[in-house]
Amino acid sequence: MRRTAFAVASLAFCATPAFAADHVVLAKNGPGGRHFEPSPLTIAVGDTVTFKNDPAGLGFHNVKSDDGAITAFRCANGCDGAGGNGDAASNAWQATVAFPDAGTIGYYCEIHGGSGGVGMAGSITVQSAATPTVEVTPASVSGSAAAGASATTAFDIANSGAATLDWSLDTSSTGCVAPVDVPWIALAPASGSIAAGAGAASIGVTLDASSLTPGAYSANICVHSNDAAHDPLTLPVSFTVNTPDLIFENGFDG
Repeated sequence: MRRTAFAVASLAFCATPAFAADHVVLAKNGPGGRHFEPSPLTIAVGDTVTFKNDPAGLGFHNVKSDDGAITAFRCANGCDGAGGNGDAASNAWQATVAFPDAGTIGYYCEIHGGSGGVGMAGSITVQSAATPTVEVTPASVSGSAAAGASATTAFDIANSGAATLDWSLDTSSTGCVAPVDVPWIALAPASGSIAAGAGAASIGVTLDASSLTPGAYSANICVHSNDAAHDPLTLPVSFTVNTPDLIFENGFDG
């Protein structure tokens, strides 16, 4: 989908997320001939670019996206369609354009260049933001123990994404939307971070039957993380508490 995404100067910063960056590109007359600097430029999705007529050598320029570009703009004294005027001008103009979609966008000066990298032209590559991806194996945990005893097991938390995964654990007797303490489940460690490309973290699980009567118990381990698409993950837990074996207790049958 082709999208028009621009705003003028301070208006762009009001609409831009706090973590986004602004990059400056100058329309220059030289040395080296008429060109945009820096170009090519690589930015992240959500970043903005402020185009400026180089104050050290004002020229008669504007900036326009290539035909069919995923993000469309035509700017100089502001941008067309956003209360500005994209016609080429020789004053100290500037205009800020937001780039909400990944892709490569070519642009040019309508006076000294053309679509497709002709003459005074440049390009911006917009990269998708790196995100973590949480993975938990196995998909559930279980154990059994005699009343008064405990069982131990484990599961792994891995990060298959391209950014650091921050995670923490709690428990719930029902769903993970509203976690509550489940006293017979102990987790170690209960939080941590996994860098992109690093190995999985092994989580020890202790299922404690010291205060439970014989029977079947179930609950959930809740895995919270900065992987917004999978926060939280629910790991079902099943625990069977058995009647103690009384044979030979105190050295006698029964």
